[in-house]
Amino acid sequence: MWASLTLIMLFIYIAVTIIGITRVSVKRVIQWLIASRVIYILILITQIVITIRVSDHRFYTAIFADVLAVLLGGLTELNYTNKQQNHLINFNVIGLIIVIIALISITIYNVI
Repeated sequence: MWASLTLIMLFIYIAVTIIGITRVSVKRVIQWLIASRVIYILILITQIVITIRVSDHRFYTAIFADVLAVLLGGLTELNYTNKQQNHLINFNVIGLIIVIIALISITIYNVI
């Protein structure tokens, strides 16, 4: 249940972040930033619950998933800050994509 909630939140996060980063108006960017913050906080909470549930047999990958969830929040803030300053860096966007893919993969691995 928690893994499916995490995966659903990750896919919603992908859509919200794409919409937010492609907005032109600063007012709209801030609205989508708030939505992204709520979603990545929920992702972090669900990852912590998954860590508690699977820590007895997959401790290191569960902790790694938690670290990736925190990194997801940091990269989100960094990308939105760069977007508001009108110089979005491709390296940060690529890093965000890699973190999302890794988080999806590790979440699936932890619960199987």
